[in-house]
Amino acid sequence: MSVQQSPTRPRWLRETFVPTHWSFLLGPVAVVCFVVLLLTGLVLTFFYQPSTELVEYDGSAALYAGRELPAAFSSVVTISHDVPGGLLLRRVHRAASYLFVAALLLHVLRVLLAGAFRGRRFTNYLLGLVLLALALALGWTGQNLVYDIVTGSSVRIGYTIAASIPYVGAELADLLFAGPDVDDVVARLFWLHVLLLPVAFVLGLAAHLWLVVRHRHTVVPRRRGDDGRLLVAVPSGAGLRSRAGLLAGLVCALVVLAGTLVPFGDVTHIGPFLPGVAGNDMYPDWYLFPMEGAILLLPAVDFTVLGATITNPLLGGVLLPVVLGAAALLYPLLERLFRRRSAADLDLSEHPFRAPARVAFVTLLVTLTVVISLGAASDVIAEIAGMPVADVIRILRVAFLAAPPVLAAGMYWYARRRSRQLPA
Repeated sequence: MSVQQSPTRPRWLRETFVPTHWSFLLGPVAVVCFVVLLLTGLVLTFFYQPSTELVEYDGSAALYAGRELPAAFSSVVTISHDVPGGLLLRRVHRAASYLFVAALLLHVLRVLLAGAFRGRRFTNYLLGLVLLALALALGWTGQNLVYDIVTGSSVRIGYTIAASIPYVGAELADLLFAGPDVDDVVARLFWLHVLLLPVAFVLGLAAHLWLVVRHRHTVVPRRRGDDGRLLVAVPSGAGLRSRAGLLAGLVCALVVLAGTLVPFGDVTHIGPFLPGVAGNDMYPDWYLFPMEGAILLLPAVDFTVLGATITNPLLGGVLLPVVLGAAALLYPLLERLFRRRSAADLDLSEHPFRAPARVAFVTLLVTLTVVISLGAASDVIAEIAGMPVADVIRILRVAFLAAPPVLAAGMYWYARRRSRQLPA
């Protein structure tokens, strides 16, 4: 095993090796998207009004000309129709948020499958899970700032979930949402979205990157360089800057192209949130499907245990996400007990098939998440399949119980079989 090195660079930079496999780009892609979100969000903040007070819209959107609209929704329509480049800016902001969350999710899966959480990197793995939770919170708060019809349903569901937490639910819901009235929540979500959550993410990201440098990146063993020698990574330096610049340019081009071609965040025809008005054909952003689907698929219950009331929002909106998060948190600890490796091996990215139990665990998590996400779109599935919604929900409930363990067992068998064919 060998490593290309450049003795002319500072020591800390020479020791910051860059793996040569494409899967290691997921984290940098998320970082680039976050920078795009900060820059576009900063500009949008100058035109956005975090208020639900009714104002007369006097912009160029013919559908709302002369109508009274909530100030938040009116400012979004103004950005889209009357601010030069405003619509493209909003779409780029939304496209970057989708790619940001997707890259983070795939990055966590790569870390799990490659065993990059082992040894001294476990702390950074935990920090990565916190960053993922902050990213989801950023997405949810940003979606609801538009104050369209989706906001009404989303905030009410969020308030109900927070209030369902035993003992502290009512106080927590009032702290986060400023009360059950949707009109009161916009100002609070605004400061969460533009200040508290971004600052927390920046601090967490800085700590995450510092730990990457301090502990060094895991590397893929035995890849061949241009000279035919076996290498596990290439050194940072001028090559790192050029590759980082190329990656940033490609990601920016991708989100601008997506924002140009796809009408992300087009709220003109959705309409503002109005009390007493709700639609069943409105959906949250895709990364919030698991929580909404879990509430729909899990049974409606209402009973009391030790003074705590157990309800469906508590099961689907709190306990199930906590269980999934705890499983992702505890798995590295369990693997450490039953699967010991040398210190040198812990620095290498492991082929997933060498750890069949790990493959089965990731399959279980992913399958469970996909099934409950489908629950959020059960009415669409029913329309496509030409069957009643109730039947789709029954099928998904069976899949919720059966599919994860069956597929996990199947992947364990397949990974175990393939592991015998891998070189020692």
